[in-house]
Amino acid sequence: MGKKKDLPQWLPEFSEDMIKFTEPAILVKFLATIDSRGWPHITFISSNAARGKNLVVWGEMASGMSNKNIESNPKQGVFYMSPDMPFKFIQAKIRYTHSRTDGEDLDFFNRSELMRYLTYINVYKAHYSEVIAVTPIRDLPLIGIIKGILKDIIGKSGGKTKLDEKRLNPIGYKLFTNTIGVRAISYIDPSDGYPIIIPCIPLQAADYNRLVFPIGTALKQDLLCIPTKAKLAVLAANFDLAYQVAKGTYTGIYKFRGIKFGVIEIEEIYNGSPPIVGKIYPEIEVRPKVTEFKL
Repeated sequence: MGKKKDLPQWLPEFSEDMIKFTEPAILVKFLATIDSRGWPHITFISSNAARGKNLVVWGEMASGMSNKNIESNPKQGVFYMSPDMPFKFIQAKIRYTHSRTDGEDLDFFNRSELMRYLTYINVYKAHYSEVIAVTPIRDLPLIGIIKGILKDIIGKSGGKTKLDEKRLNPIGYKLFTNTIGVRAISYIDPSDGYPIIIPCIPLQAADYNRLVFPIGTALKQDLLCIPTKAKLAVLAANFDLAYQVAKGTYTGIYKFRGIKFGVIEIEEIYNGSPPIVGKIYPEIEVRPKVTEFKL
């Protein structure tokens, strides 16, 4: 078991240094929301920053699940991580309060390095949230990531299912099996109902139907806090910002080839990048068009 000191010490607000950490456009920025079923949803939102000690603002370029989710449940989780080594990150719990279609925050996002040269796309709505709790800037140890990758090489194949079905499509399978990629887990904290986002680069697909992550490497205590039977959302992205989100049930810790892994059974898949944005598994059943009527 790891030590309690490995868990983050949640603070009531952002410090000035933490605010500056979240501002660059070239940063890994995730937002977690809660859907109507009570499942977490996680998405990549680059127009997203702390705009004060008690304020987080994120921008909307197109209507998606996150925008709809906050209308029915204002509780969110937000995550910021540096794109280069040594990796550092911040986690926060935030609560949606209101939205605006004008103001300096929209100007801030649209003048960013990513947005300023886009002629046909802009951030047209800003969503405001109060800060409930935030961690200080934390380290994501490189040695833990390397150990996790080595454990994947040895043990993850022992976690394969015997299902004939292939829930992940070829793109999703590649995203979840790249040796190095951006991957994060979101779950609902049972103590307060807020989503938490945990970076988990060694997480891998054991096959097309199950995800596994090694226990006992980077952020061990964070991962051990995930409740068994909890619904999870797991995002996998490449460096071209293509990503998919696999959702399902965390069934607990199992040993494969002598190595402990957390196991997630995939139940739903959301594609977050073009050409198809939305749920891609299970496929939505479409009834054939009626062209003849018979009495």
